Amino acid sequence: MKKLSYALLGLALAQGAWASPNIEIDRAWQRISNPVIMSTNFNYEFSALPLSGRVADKQKYWSSDYWARYKGGINYRWNAARPSGFNTVSPTQAQASQMTQAQLRTLAPSEKWDLYIGRYDYPLKREISNYASPNRPTWEGICDGWAGAAMNHDEPTPITLANPDGIQIPFGSSDIKALLSWYYAKKFSDGHSQMGSRCNGSSTSTSDRCQHDMNAGAFHMVLANKIGRDGTTFIADIDRGSEVWNHIAYDFRSTVRSRNLPPLRTSAPGTVSMVRVRTVVNYVFLLTRNTWEPVLGTSRQITRSRTYEYYLDLDSSGKIIGGEWISTQRPDFLWLSRKVGTFTGIFSKLPNLLKEIPVSVEDELADELAMEDELY
Repeated sequence: MKKLSYALLGLALAQGAWASPNIEIDRAWQRISNPVIMSTNFNYEFSALPLSGRVADKQKYWSSDYWARYKGGINYRWNAARPSGFNTVSPTQAQASQMTQAQLRTLAPSEKWDLYIGRYDYPLKREISNYASPNRPTWEGICDGWAGAAMNHDEPTPITLANPDGIQIPFGSSDIKALLSWYYAKKFSDGHSQMGSRCNGSSTSTSDRCQHDMNAGAFHMVLANKIGRDGTTFIADIDRGSEVWNHIAYDFRSTVRSRNLPPLRTSAPGTVSMVRVRTVVNYVFLLTRNTWEPVLGTSRQITRSRTYEYYLDLDSSGKIIGGEWISTQRPDFLWLSRKVGTFTGIFSKLPNLLKEIPVSVEDELADELAMEDELY
């Protein structure tokens, strides 16, 4: 689903940080499961890593729809009295100019965007129509785009903007989330790093690849370093089956069940002791219903937990060098999405919908504040 960052993988190859081919792959991580894919700055020492943590940014990691293909994707008129994503007739310029704000609010995110950029031929709506179908499996959508957008952007707030002909186009929070999600899913293909591969089997599959490619030790390393130490996060496909359900990890709590366990025959090379760990991870989940207003800080922001249990292999210096799953429940793969630098094509005006301060402006403000401090 996501492309692996080969630059990071190349660094992992140079460091030789996984088991050789003749070693049991359930204990020492494979190339595809090397934590260096997610960061080259991780602390590997188990005792130095926190056993709990939560993301630090309170404006990101918002719940959203996954804009199912069988419902019409972002052609879905979610705010209409009778929501629909197919066989809808979009207004002409003349009709749109006569519509009330209440009527314009009922249009699909794609229709509103086309109107906003003055494209009464509805290019985005047509693009979505070629993608969506009522015959698609119910799980298919753009949860990957939602996860990437929610990881990198503050939760959108409602905004009304004039199009080139002066028509005021109202966008609700879910409308903007839909547009961001589509861009991250379909227009932004270069900003991803993936650890672990897609199993594509049953959720309880014990095939060699499905059972072992997401190493338990590597997973704990990412969890404890990114959320526990840095207050940042990652995206996980939490279902090892053929369906892909991407969710953002929000917080975690680990409990050490046993320490100083003797290594097993299958332990990673260099293991001198094992630790048994039980970890509960809360993930940001999908909205049960789209909303005009933001959901962060309300009951509509959804998180749900997954519980994992596993062994960690420690070397003589207490560093994590491998691990093995005990629980059947475990993530399929983890990935990161970098932030879009420049929105292109018909989405070039998308930043107008986002009430975010550009990095350059933030730097200027910081410089101004520093100068004021010097003056006073």
